[in-house]
Amino acid sequence: MYPEIESWKEFYEELDPDKRKALYEEGLKKLEDDGANALRGELLDLRYTDPRDPKHRVDNFLWQMVILPGFLRPIYFIKAVGEREIRGIIRDLGLSGAGDWDEAKRHAAYWEYRNAADRYLSTCTGPGYAKKLFGMMASSDEEKLARTARDLYSMAVTVPEKYGRQKELELFTSALKDAFITSSSDAERAWNTVRYMKKK
Repeated sequence: MYPEIESWKEFYEELDPDKRKALYEEGLKKLEDDGANALRGELLDLRYTDPRDPKHRVDNFLWQMVILPGFLRPIYFIKAVGEREIRGIIRDLGLSGAGDWDEAKRHAAYWEYRNAADRYLSTCTGPGYAKKLFGMMASSDEEKLARTARDLYSMAVTVPEKYGRQKELELFTSALKDAFITSSSDAERAWNTVRYMKKK
């Protein structure tokens, strides 16, 4: 886990895209460049810009989290199909050139992915999340936590292992795991339960 970047703490804790963009511009003016400012801007553009419609509000990193567990579905029994799309996810997360990043850039990217994970987790506690009986019955807090643990484990561990992409996705997946485990006092137990069940 990378320690928080104190000078950019507010930027990485803010979940609203427009406020984050404003905080980034403010940081460029007020803070000394740690060598990662250009990458911060590149990741912001990559994350929040819809190339087909720049006016359309999107979160491309959040979208990658939503679709990742789907790579375990039977439709991907032809592994080459999944491998092609996983390469696309690595590109869309901005990780294609990560092998050449120095520590400051890796640190900044990790916290951008942590921010995306935090935004995802903010959607996992509402009354509509993980409903049962065809969406008619609300889940308990314990059931929501277990579902979140399963989904995050799929994104951070199972899918990268299936396609042999642990190294390329390591910054992203470690951010997902860390965000979940630090999200509540029961999260690490839920994570370890999923890990134990997957290893059986």
